[in-house]
Amino acid sequence: MASLRDLIDAYLDVNILLAFACVLWIIARMALRLAGLGHAYTAQLRAIRAVFLAIVIAPFAVWVVTQATDRADVALFDRVNLTDFVVSQYLQGNFQMRPERLETILGARRTLAAGEFGGLVTLVLALFAAGFALFFFRLAASMLKLRRVLDDSFVWRRIGRVELRLADTTTVPFSTRSLRRRIIVLPSAMLAEPDDLRIALGHELQHLRQHDVDWEIGMEVLKPFFFWNPAFHIWRRMGEELRELSCDRQVIERRGYDVAAYCQCLLRVCHNSLKRRRLFALQAPVVALVQTESRLFGHRSAQVLRHRMVSLIDGKAERHPGVVAALLLGPLVALTFLAAVAIQRPGDWSQDRLMLSTIINLERLAVMNANSTLKQPSY
Repeated sequence: MASLRDLIDAYLDVNILLAFACVLWIIARMALRLAGLGHAYTAQLRAIRAVFLAIVIAPFAVWVVTQATDRADVALFDRVNLTDFVVSQYLQGNFQMRPERLETILGARRTLAAGEFGGLVTLVLALFAAGFALFFFRLAASMLKLRRVLDDSFVWRRIGRVELRLADTTTVPFSTRSLRRRIIVLPSAMLAEPDDLRIALGHELQHLRQHDVDWEIGMEVLKPFFFWNPAFHIWRRMGEELRELSCDRQVIERRGYDVAAYCQCLLRVCHNSLKRRRLFALQAPVVALVQTESRLFGHRSAQVLRHRMVSLIDGKAERHPGVVAALLLGPLVALTFLAAVAIQRPGDWSQDRLMLSTIINLERLAVMNANSTLKQPSY
């Protein structure tokens, strides 16, 4: 059974892998653009979600394999270890640093997982606890706000397990879900615009078809755990943008809507939503037709909307998204699992780490001898 130390290790691994995967993903997207596949949004959406699952699963998979090999007395991962690589590069003189400082940096994770907290670490943990509580209560408040919106709406139609609702308290169509039902909420004023109503309904149904609501709820639940990690927010924003670009393209291809009418619908909904905009509106776990939430740096929503419209007007068809996603997934998932193995805590003492420890001990002896010489009385 996993101990608290193992869980802390897995949590640290996921955060490190998120940062590593962000860099990989940016490189992968540049490669797609060079290959003329920058418009393959559905393939990218599938790939980015699969890589995120690999990031979450990899530390636990490595832990299971490590436990099994330890019982069999087999050192499976000892040759692929980042700590040993860094020590080797240091001993070869490829970078300069005090050996004691290097040992402190390399041992920081072991110290944290072992619960050997100093004053600074205790302060960091206290800040983490405060941030977790803040984002957790924000999530709870968002859920209550969403509950009030749903309570103030009324059921218009039911299509299987999908429930269509009309509400006077919202200006942006959005989709969400309960345990049993998928829910689409439409502004009541949109009944006077049948073309916009049809486009909004098709868009939100596509979100449900792509399981976008499930992913959005999952990411909102994970936010209190990763609020401090910029890589998590970058990853989420890239996923949100790909989600909308993919949905727009799928709706146009499936429903055959006029591109101009679709873009005008997006602009009208965005314009109507800005009339009732608030600076610090809570973000409920929903998937809306347009992103108009208020932020201190609110230009991002405008950029996403502009990108969506440019993509629609460009009109490049996406061919074989499954094949493109598979080509992306192979190297990305392999590198993710390789990184998960490399960042594990090293096992037995290697020759390089023994050499580093010897250097540190010799330096300490030299300092002690120097201090002893200074303290000797002179005659």
